[in-house]
Amino acid sequence: MGHFQTTKSIASHRLTPLFREGPMTRRHRPPSIRSLSAAMSLVWLLGGCAVQVESASPYAPPDTGEAVSAYTDLGLAYLRRDNLSRARRALEHALELGPQDPQALEGMALLHQRQKEPALAEEFFERALEADTDYTRARNNYAALLYDEGKLDAACRQLRIAAQDMTYDNRAQLLANLGRCRFEQGDLEAARRPLEQALAYDSRDTQSLLLLARLDHTQGHDERAWERLQRFFTLADATPDSLELASEIARARGDQEAAAFYHRQLDGS
Repeated sequence: MGHFQTTKSIASHRLTPLFREGPMTRRHRPPSIRSLSAAMSLVWLLGGCAVQVESASPYAPPDTGEAVSAYTDLGLAYLRRDNLSRARRALEHALELGPQDPQALEGMALLHQRQKEPALAEEFFERALEADTDYTRARNNYAALLYDEGKLDAACRQLRIAAQDMTYDNRAQLLANLGRCRFEQGDLEAARRPLEQALAYDSRDTQSLLLLARLDHTQGHDERAWERLQRFFTLADATPDSLELASEIARARGDQEAAAFYHRQLDGS
C-alpha cells in the first residue's frame, strides 16, 4: 500500500458536521415571518414562562408546526452558544409539541453529542432519520458522530446514502466527508471519485486537495500529487500532515533539498 498510513488517528481527521457551517439551512419548513416572530417571543424561556405562538386569527388555534420550528431554532441557537441547559429546555418543548419532528430530534441528538452521550445521540439521530429518510443534513451529522466513534463502516454507509441527494446545498462538503471516510477505510479507489467530485463543486476545497495528494502519492503518481499539494499551500496554511506529505513526495521525486526544507518546517511546526 506504499505510503498510506492506516494507523492515523481517526480523531485527528474529523468529518465536518454540517451543523457547524454557519447559518443552518433547512430542507423543509423555510422560516416564515410568523415563525421568526414566534422565535422572538421565545425569550420568555429565559424566565421559565410558557410561550404562546401568535395566530393569524384570534379564534384559530396556535400553529403547532411553527411553534415546534421556533423552539427548535431557539434550542439550536443556545447550543451554538454552549448554553446546554437552555438548549435542552427549548428542544424538549419542541418535542412535546412535535414528537416526530426531524429537526427537533436532530437538535436533541446534537445536544447529547455535545454532552458526550454518544449512545443517546445515536438514538435521536436514528429517530430523526426514521421521521424523514431524506433529511440529508442529519444523515451527514450522524455519520460524523459514527466516524468520531471509530465506526467507519456505519459512517461510510450513512454518507453513501446522503451523497445520493443531488440537490443538497452542502454537497461538496458531504462528498469530501465520504471521500475521507473511504480513505480511512483503506479503499483508495472508492475514495478518489467523491473527492474529485467535491473539488469539481469547490475547487478551493483544501481537505479534498490534501487527501487526493496523499492518495496520488500512495499510488505512485508523485507529479500529480506534488501539483495538488502546491495548490493546497496557496489556499491554506501548512499543517503537520501537509508538511510531512510534502517531504515524502519531494524525496520520491528525487528532490532531496526540498525534502529537507519541508522536514525542517515540520520540525519547527
